[in-house]
Amino acid sequence: MPPIPPMCRSVWWAFAFAGAIALVAAAAAALEVASAPLIVGAWQVVAGTLLVIALVRAPVGIAQAIPFIGVAFGGFVLGAVGILLPSLDPRISLIAIGIWAVLAGAGFLAVARLAAAQRVVDVSLLRIAWATIATGVVVSTFPAFGLGNSPLAPAAGLAITGALTIAASLRLHVMPDAAPAVLSNREARRRERADPRP
Repeated sequence: MPPIPPMCRSVWWAFAFAGAIALVAAAAAALEVASAPLIVGAWQVVAGTLLVIALVRAPVGIAQAIPFIGVAFGGFVLGAVGILLPSLDPRISLIAIGIWAVLAGAGFLAVARLAAAQRVVDVSLLRIAWATIATGVVVSTFPAFGLGNSPLAPAAGLAITGALTIAASLRLHVMPDAAPAVLSNREARRRERADPRP
């Protein structure tokens, strides 16, 4: 198995769009265009659809998509609840955002760990993964403390999750397939001597 399966890197655009749509949904939630559960549910269904399309269209088969299957189908389940029951307590939307962020962060973390095991270390992706997981945990626990009644709460959760998702998508897009070659000192000197530049 390659250090970063092409399947995992092929989903970068889906996460980029999902993050951008989360920012639009955050604005809609702040302006109270519709109920927070409905807005969050619609975003999650769209994000899940984009990820499923990316996984199905990926070049090496869905078997290597394990890190992202959970967030794709989790989006469908969570989104369906918000769409079918838009009159739920708005704080439910915070729990849905938090669960989605934890699933996404776990997928990013799995890819980063797989890469690190093959000596393709991406510290930025690791940090983004942990930040996404932490965001999900914090956002989803707000209702337990009686917080999140304001429409600005789901808007903030969507905005932070969207920004982190876009950042992770950019890291997935540029991550190499293999570790850089390590040259011996002798080979490095030989290549320097063969370099035609003055």
